[in-house]
Amino acid sequence: MTLEIASSRLRLIALDAELARLQLDDRLAFFKALGVEIEPSWPPELMDKNALHWAADRLSDEPGQQGWHAWVYISPVLNRLVGCAGYKGPPDANGSVEIGYSMLQSYREQGLATEGVMTLLEWAYRHETVKSITAVTRADRDASHRVLEKAGFQLVGTRFDEAEDCDVVEWEHHPAREVAA
Repeated sequence: MTLEIASSRLRLIALDAELARLQLDDRLAFFKALGVEIEPSWPPELMDKNALHWAADRLSDEPGQQGWHAWVYISPVLNRLVGCAGYKGPPDANGSVEIGYSMLQSYREQGLATEGVMTLLEWAYRHETVKSITAVTRADRDASHRVLEKAGFQLVGTRFDEAEDCDVVEWEHHPAREVAA
């Protein structure tokens, strides 16, 4: 079953195990299954083979968790993939999920990453178990920091990430709280 949501300029489709495997094993079949034009520069730079395998493995191991892993951004006007995003799994015991995202180079600086992230925030907060959303970015990714700031994330702090061998910035987002009249 296809899980799809939309914003004003994007269609977001949550990958299932089959789509995730096609993305790895048969790129042309992947584009065809999504009904989009071939995108020669796919995937975005931050979705390396390890990340693609991770998502495919999670979706195979946890088929009921579609939406809590990989999503693709499609421009309905161009009928092309423009970026991707996803969560690192369903909400933890504290109701927190971590989001990540990456855009193809030619679709950056157009507000599409922010629009996609905000759409995924809305989707996640529809699940009553989600209390907060976190993100971790490399310290040298100013454009990514702007995406998170525009989406309403707050800077939590910086730390050195040994696995990445660089400084990273930690972010957190909480749903808007309604004020009683």
